[in-house]
This record gives sequence, C-alpha cells and structure tokens, in this order.
Amino acid sequence: MTKVAVLGAGINGLTCAVKIKEKYPNVNVVIISSEFTPNTTGDGSGGFWYPYHCGNTPQELLCKWGGETYKYLLRLWQEGGYDVSLLPMYELYREPTELRVNLWASQVYGYNILDKKQLDYLSGLYTVKYVAGRTFTTFIVYPPTILAHLYQRFQAANGQTLQHKIVSLKDKILEDFDVVVNCLGLGARDVVPDDKVHPIRGQISRVLAPWVTNALIDEDSGNYILPNAHNCILGGTHQRNDFNRGIVDKDTDFVLNSCKQLMPGLKNATLISHWAGLRPGRECVRLEPELRDGKLYIHNYGHGGSGLTLFWGCATDVLEIFDKHMIQGQKQNSKL
Repeated sequence: MTKVAVLGAGINGLTCAVKIKEKYPNVNVVIISSEFTPNTTGDGSGGFWYPYHCGNTPQELLCKWGGETYKYLLRLWQEGGYDVSLLPMYELYREPTELRVNLWASQVYGYNILDKKQLDYLSGLYTVKYVAGRTFTTFIVYPPTILAHLYQRFQAANGQTLQHKIVSLKDKILEDFDVVVNCLGLGARDVVPDDKVHPIRGQISRVLAPWVTNALIDEDSGNYILPNAHNCILGGTHQRNDFNRGIVDKDTDFVLNSCKQLMPGLKNATLISHWAGLRPGRECVRLEPELRDGKLYIHNYGHGGSGLTLFWGCATDVLEIFDKHMIQGQKQNSKL
C-alpha cells in the first residue's frame, strides 16, 4: 500500500490530504503536524479571499489557483452552514495610483475600477479622502469552521493524524512513507531548508461590530476591516522578517486607533481579543515535485497572506502531481 505523509495541518495541508485520500481511499494518508485546528496559525488568520503578499508569483497561477478556490468558496456559501460570508470588498488608495485590471479579475464577480463619484461616496463613508480604488465581490471565511470541516472530511475518509514536530525532511519518522507532501508554510524555512521563506508578521484585533458589512483595505496605511460570520477583524501589520508572535502594544494602538479613524463607529465595538501570527512569505509560491534519494516530495508552501485565497487550486495541482506518480507506479508494476 502506498503511504503518503502530509506535513502541516493548516488549510493547505488539510486540503491536500483530503483530495488525495478521497480520490485514493486505499492509499494510507497521514497528516503529521505539531499542531492541529483550532491551534494552527490558519485558525487565527483573516480568512479573506484576496491575492495578498504572494511575492512575484505569476498572475497566471494566481488566476488559476485563486479562481478555483473562489468557485469552491462559492459552493460552500451556496450550501450554507460553513460560516462563509459573501460581501463587497474595497481596495482604496489615498495617493494617486494607476490601477490596472488584474488577470484574476476574470475569476471574480463585480470587479470594477472605482470612478470619482464612487470614491467620493466611500470617502464620506470612511472619513478619509480616497482618490483611487477598486471593488469586487469576495468571500470571508471563519477559519476555525472551514478547517474543522476539512478535518472532518479527512477523518470520514479514514485518514490518520500524527502529532509530531518535523525538524528535517530526513526525519526518521518519514522513512516508511513513499510520498511526502510538504505544506509546512513558514516551517519549510528550516525543514527543507529554504532560506527564501521568511515571516511576515501580522497583528490583528477582533471586535463585535455586526453593522460592518463591507470589507476594506486601506492600501496606504496598511489597515483593513474584515467582517466575518462571527466577528470583525481589524488589522494590521506587515512586518517582514519579524518572528515575534507576541502582542506588541504599539501595534495594538496602531490597529485600533487607525481603524477607528477610518470608521468612527468602531469606537462602540466590543473588543474580543488581539492576535499575532506569521505569514509564510516567499518570493513566489513553491508548488513542484522533487525527487530526493528515490522518494517523491511534493512542495506546496510560501503562500504569504493568501493561504485561504489559493488553497483549493493549489491542492488540485498537488493531486495532479500525485496522479502522475500513481500512474507511473502502475506502469512499472504492469511491466513486472
């Protein structure tokens, strides 16, 4: 029996494990991770569909991976019960900016470069003078819900889990596996090792503000307001090469005060919590097979701030690589 180890239990690891196990029920698939939902970095993320901090990842790939994920989230939203919200998003600029239509715009609904009348309206709504921007309809998920859903799908398919911290791709625990799917995110920096991977620290605050029904990114300040099914996320920081997972008071002040300036009504919102996490930054997403000492490794990491934008499409490519491996193995066995 083929044995597959999936490293990492975040959104990418879970999805790859689900897709492989559901297509190949007789393959032994084991997720190996030091943490599982609800204790992963992904559980605390914004859950926002938007190609974000992807480095130089080609637009064609963002369009392909992101488009497939967008369609998957649409299906979950139509089914209901998964805490997926559908809402308009505004990406706004205080300084003059020449905006071009993104290639991935063809994959989303309601994509539009804002005209002066719309910008003037939004400037009054958010109390900041905006001179450029775009809008489209997007999805915001509540990460613990979608991660729990994928975890349950994996368990229902008789997938297995193992709590263990992988420190190297030569880890002894991996010796018996035929294929290793590497979805370690920031952990790939040390485990692969890949020094192109770096942390992009993000600190956010969560508040109760049910009157907020639009998603906003203020590109010049770096602030964002993201309402989901349970609360509203206020952000945030984008600190490269900062490994601090603790709460920093000055960042808390920046997030809360700046977002309240954008939307004064937030001063009446009930504060729930503060959170900091590390996005797995890289010059571009790494999704490719690699043979090491006769073992197949499938790498899928470096998604930056777009793990929940690209996960379903990326897992499809991982499955295609695994398909080729299985077909090749069948051909070799038939020759015997």
